[in-house]
Amino acid sequence: MRSYLEAHTKYVQFLDAIAKTSPCHKSSRLVDGSRPRHEVEIADKMERNAFRQKKMGLCKIIVEFASRASDALTAVVTFAGGWLVDVNSNLTDEEIDSEEAIARSEELEAIRSTFVPRAVLMLEEVLDKTAMWLEQIAYDTLAQFEGASKDMLLTLYGSFDETYRSNDDSTTDLLVTSRAAPGYWHKKALSLASVVANDANGLHETFDSREMEGFLKLMAEHAYKLNRCTNSQNFFDY
Repeated sequence: MRSYLEAHTKYVQFLDAIAKTSPCHKSSRLVDGSRPRHEVEIADKMERNAFRQKKMGLCKIIVEFASRASDALTAVVTFAGGWLVDVNSNLTDEEIDSEEAIARSEELEAIRSTFVPRAVLMLEEVLDKTAMWLEQIAYDTLAQFEGASKDMLLTLYGSFDETYRSNDDSTTDLLVTSRAAPGYWHKKALSLASVVANDANGLHETFDSREMEGFLKLMAEHAYKLNRCTNSQNFFDY
Protein backbone atom coordinates (compact mmCIF):
# COMPACT_ATOMS: atom_id res chain seq x y z
CA MET A 1 0.00 0.00 0.00
CA ARG A 2 2.94 2.32 0.47
CA SER A 3 3.31 3.06 -3.24
CA TYR A 4 -0.40 3.84 -3.49
CA LEU A 5 -0.32 6.18 -0.50
CA GLU A 6 2.73 8.01 -1.87
CA ALA A 7 1.02 8.34 -5.26
CA HIS A 8 -2.14 9.63 -3.60
CA THR A 9 -0.12 12.27 -1.74
CA LYS A 10 1.36 13.50 -5.03
CA TYR A 11 -2.12 13.45 -6.57
CA VAL A 12 -3.43 15.71 -3.79
CA GLN A 13 -0.41 18.01 -4.18
CA PHE A 14 -1.16 18.26 -7.91
CA LEU A 15 -4.80 19.17 -7.27
CA ASP A 16 -3.71 21.84 -4.83
CA ALA A 17 -1.19 23.30 -7.28
CA ILE A 18 -3.56 23.42 -10.24
CA ALA A 19 -6.29 25.01 -8.10
CA LYS A 20 -3.93 27.78 -7.00
CA THR A 21 -2.23 28.43 -10.37
CA SER A 22 -4.30 30.31 -12.91
CA PRO A 23 -3.29 29.73 -16.55
CA CYS A 24 -4.51 33.21 -17.54
CA HIS A 25 -2.99 36.61 -16.97
CA LYS A 26 -3.48 39.98 -18.57
CA SER A 27 -0.88 41.30 -20.97
CA SER A 28 0.40 44.82 -20.31
CA ARG A 29 0.43 45.43 -24.06
CA LEU A 30 -0.51 49.04 -24.84
CA VAL A 31 -1.88 50.56 -28.01
CA ASP A 32 -0.52 54.06 -28.47
CA GLY A 33 -1.08 55.61 -31.88
CA SER A 34 1.12 58.58 -31.06
CA ARG A 35 4.33 56.55 -30.82
CA PRO A 36 6.57 55.91 -33.85
CA ARG A 37 5.97 52.61 -35.57
CA HIS A 38 9.40 51.18 -34.81
CA GLU A 39 8.96 51.94 -31.10
CA VAL A 40 5.59 50.19 -31.11
CA GLU A 41 7.11 47.13 -32.81
CA ILE A 42 9.94 46.95 -30.29
CA ALA A 43 7.51 47.38 -27.39
CA ASP A 44 5.23 44.66 -28.80
CA LYS A 45 8.13 42.25 -29.20
CA MET A 46 9.28 42.87 -25.63
CA GLU A 47 5.75 42.33 -24.33
CA ARG A 48 5.36 39.09 -26.31
CA ASN A 49 8.59 37.79 -24.82
CA ALA A 50 7.55 38.83 -21.31
CA PHE A 51 4.12 37.23 -21.76
CA ARG A 52 5.65 33.97 -23.05
CA GLN A 53 8.15 33.89 -20.18
CA LYS A 54 5.30 34.29 -17.71
CA LYS A 55 3.41 31.45 -19.36
CA MET A 56 6.55 29.32 -19.33
CA GLY A 57 6.91 29.82 -15.59
CA LEU A 58 3.28 28.85 -14.99
CA CYS A 59 3.62 25.77 -17.20
CA LYS A 60 6.74 24.63 -15.38
CA ILE A 61 4.84 24.61 -12.09
CA ILE A 62 1.90 22.55 -13.36
CA VAL A 63 3.95 20.24 -15.57
CA GLU A 64 6.24 19.43 -12.64
CA PHE A 65 3.38 18.58 -10.27
CA ALA A 66 1.52 16.68 -12.99
CA SER A 67 4.61 14.66 -13.91
CA ARG A 68 5.26 13.68 -10.30
CA ALA A 69 1.66 12.59 -9.75
CA SER A 70 1.26 10.78 -13.06
CA ASP A 71 4.60 8.97 -12.74
CA ALA A 72 3.73 7.77 -9.23
CA LEU A 73 0.24 6.61 -10.23
CA THR A 74 1.58 4.97 -13.39
CA ALA A 75 4.05 3.01 -11.26
CA VAL A 76 1.12 1.65 -9.27
CA VAL A 77 -1.08 0.61 -12.20
CA THR A 78 1.81 -0.86 -14.24
CA PHE A 79 3.44 -2.69 -11.33
CA ALA A 80 5.11 -5.86 -12.66
CA GLY A 81 2.73 -8.78 -12.28
CA GLY A 82 -0.07 -6.52 -11.06
CA TRP A 83 -0.22 -4.33 -7.98
CA LEU A 84 -1.03 -6.38 -4.84
CA VAL A 85 -1.67 -9.52 -6.88
CA ASP A 86 -1.46 -12.51 -4.55
CA VAL A 87 1.16 -15.08 -5.54
CA ASN A 88 -1.49 -17.75 -4.83
CA SER A 89 -4.13 -16.10 -7.02
CA ASN A 90 -3.74 -18.68 -9.78
CA LEU A 91 -4.10 -21.62 -7.42
CA THR A 92 -7.38 -23.34 -6.59
CA ASP A 93 -8.68 -23.45 -3.03
CA GLU A 94 -7.59 -27.10 -2.85
CA GLU A 95 -4.03 -26.16 -3.77
CA ILE A 96 -3.80 -23.49 -1.07
CA ASP A 97 -2.81 -25.26 2.13
CA SER A 98 -4.38 -23.03 4.78
CA GLU A 99 -7.52 -21.04 5.56
CA GLU A 100 -5.30 -18.11 6.46
CA ALA A 101 -3.81 -18.08 2.96
CA ILE A 102 -7.29 -18.21 1.42
CA ALA A 103 -8.46 -15.33 3.61
CA ARG A 104 -5.36 -13.34 2.72
CA SER A 105 -5.94 -13.91 -0.99
CA GLU A 106 -9.55 -12.76 -0.71
CA GLU A 107 -8.48 -9.69 1.27
CA LEU A 108 -5.93 -8.68 -1.37
CA GLU A 109 -8.49 -9.14 -4.13
CA ALA A 110 -10.95 -6.91 -2.27
CA ILE A 111 -8.29 -4.24 -1.82
CA ARG A 112 -7.37 -4.41 -5.51
CA SER A 113 -11.01 -4.11 -6.58
CA THR A 114 -11.31 -0.96 -4.48
CA PHE A 115 -8.05 0.82 -5.10
CA VAL A 116 -6.94 -0.18 -8.63
CA PRO A 117 -9.89 1.43 -10.45
CA ARG A 118 -9.47 4.43 -8.17
CA ALA A 119 -5.77 4.72 -9.06
CA VAL A 120 -6.55 4.49 -12.77
CA LEU A 121 -9.20 7.20 -12.51
CA MET A 122 -6.94 9.44 -10.44
CA LEU A 123 -4.28 9.09 -13.13
CA GLU A 124 -6.81 9.93 -15.84
CA GLU A 125 -7.92 12.95 -13.84
CA VAL A 126 -4.35 14.26 -13.51
CA LEU A 127 -3.74 13.86 -17.24
CA ASP A 128 -7.08 15.40 -18.23
CA LYS A 129 -6.88 18.37 -15.84
CA THR A 130 -3.33 19.10 -17.00
CA ALA A 131 -4.37 19.02 -20.65
CA MET A 132 -7.36 21.27 -20.02
CA TRP A 133 -5.25 23.73 -17.99
CA LEU A 134 -2.73 23.90 -20.83
CA GLU A 135 -5.54 24.50 -23.31
CA GLN A 136 -6.40 27.59 -21.28
CA ILE A 137 -2.80 28.74 -21.76
CA ALA A 138 -3.37 28.49 -25.51
CA TYR A 139 -6.77 30.21 -25.37
CA ASP A 140 -5.36 33.10 -23.35
CA THR A 141 -2.42 33.59 -25.71
CA LEU A 142 -4.55 33.36 -28.85
CA ALA A 143 -7.14 35.77 -27.46
CA GLN A 144 -4.61 38.45 -26.57
CA PHE A 145 -2.07 38.18 -29.38
CA GLU A 146 -4.06 36.74 -32.31
CA GLY A 147 -1.75 36.52 -35.34
CA ALA A 148 1.45 36.50 -33.29
CA SER A 149 0.19 33.79 -30.95
CA LYS A 150 1.14 30.77 -33.08
CA ASP A 151 4.85 31.55 -33.02
CA MET A 152 4.62 32.39 -29.32
CA LEU A 153 3.00 29.03 -28.51
CA LEU A 154 5.40 27.06 -30.69
CA THR A 155 8.35 28.71 -28.96
CA LEU A 156 6.75 27.91 -25.60
CA TYR A 157 6.15 24.28 -26.57
CA GLY A 158 9.63 23.96 -28.00
CA SER A 159 11.14 24.97 -24.66
CA PHE A 160 9.55 21.86 -23.11
CA ASP A 161 10.79 19.46 -25.79
CA GLU A 162 14.53 18.81 -25.88
CA THR A 163 14.34 17.32 -29.37
CA TYR A 164 12.75 20.40 -30.92
CA ARG A 165 14.70 22.77 -33.17
CA SER A 166 13.19 26.11 -34.13
CA ASN A 167 13.99 25.57 -37.81
CA ASP A 168 12.31 22.17 -37.89
CA ASP A 169 9.06 21.76 -39.81
CA SER A 170 7.56 19.67 -37.02
CA THR A 171 4.59 21.67 -35.73
CA THR A 172 2.27 18.66 -35.61
CA ASP A 173 4.83 16.53 -33.76
CA LEU A 174 5.43 19.30 -31.25
CA LEU A 175 1.73 19.34 -30.39
CA VAL A 176 2.09 15.83 -28.94
CA THR A 177 5.76 15.70 -27.87
CA SER A 178 5.95 18.90 -25.83
CA ARG A 179 4.96 18.57 -22.18
CA ALA A 180 3.51 22.08 -22.40
CA ALA A 181 1.11 21.05 -25.18
CA PRO A 182 -2.33 19.69 -24.20
CA GLY A 183 -2.04 16.98 -26.86
CA TYR A 184 0.87 15.41 -24.99
CA TRP A 185 -1.33 14.78 -21.94
CA HIS A 186 -4.38 13.66 -23.92
CA LYS A 187 -2.17 11.13 -25.70
CA LYS A 188 -0.89 9.82 -22.35
CA ALA A 189 -4.47 9.57 -21.10
CA LEU A 190 -5.55 7.65 -24.18
CA SER A 191 -2.69 5.19 -23.68
CA LEU A 192 -4.38 4.13 -20.42
CA ALA A 193 -6.74 2.02 -22.54
CA SER A 194 -3.84 -0.26 -23.47
CA VAL A 195 -2.56 -0.33 -19.90
CA VAL A 196 -5.95 -1.42 -18.54
CA ALA A 197 -6.45 -3.97 -21.32
CA ASN A 198 -3.03 -5.55 -20.74
CA ASP A 199 -3.58 -8.91 -19.03
CA ALA A 200 -0.12 -8.73 -17.44
CA ASN A 201 -1.26 -5.81 -15.29
CA GLY A 202 -4.46 -7.51 -14.20
CA LEU A 203 -6.31 -4.21 -14.11
CA HIS A 204 -9.48 -4.80 -16.11
CA GLU A 205 -10.41 -7.66 -13.79
CA THR A 206 -10.80 -5.19 -10.92
CA PHE A 207 -13.36 -3.00 -12.74
CA ASP A 208 -17.06 -3.74 -12.42
CA SER A 209 -19.29 -3.15 -15.46
CA ARG A 210 -20.25 0.39 -14.40
CA GLU A 211 -16.65 1.40 -13.79
CA MET A 212 -15.53 -0.06 -17.10
CA GLU A 213 -18.32 1.70 -18.98
CA GLY A 214 -17.29 5.01 -17.41
CA PHE A 215 -13.62 4.39 -18.20
CA LEU A 216 -14.32 3.60 -21.86
CA LYS A 217 -16.38 6.79 -22.14
CA LEU A 218 -13.42 8.79 -20.83
CA MET A 219 -11.12 7.16 -23.39
CA ALA A 220 -13.52 8.10 -26.19
CA GLU A 221 -13.49 11.70 -24.98
CA HIS A 222 -9.68 11.75 -24.95
CA ALA A 223 -9.57 10.42 -28.51
CA TYR A 224 -11.75 13.36 -29.58
CA LYS A 225 -9.73 15.88 -27.56
CA LEU A 226 -6.43 14.52 -28.89
CA ASN A 227 -7.60 14.97 -32.47
CA ARG A 228 -8.74 18.51 -31.69
CA CYS A 229 -5.45 19.48 -30.04
CA THR A 230 -3.13 17.97 -32.64
CA ASN A 231 -4.77 19.36 -35.77
CA SER A 232 -2.46 22.31 -36.34
CA GLN A 233 -4.83 23.93 -38.83
CA ASN A 234 -7.57 24.17 -36.22
CA PHE A 235 -5.59 24.34 -32.98
CA PHE A 236 -4.26 27.83 -33.65
CA ASP A 237 -7.71 29.10 -34.66
CA TYR A 238 -9.39 28.70 -31.26
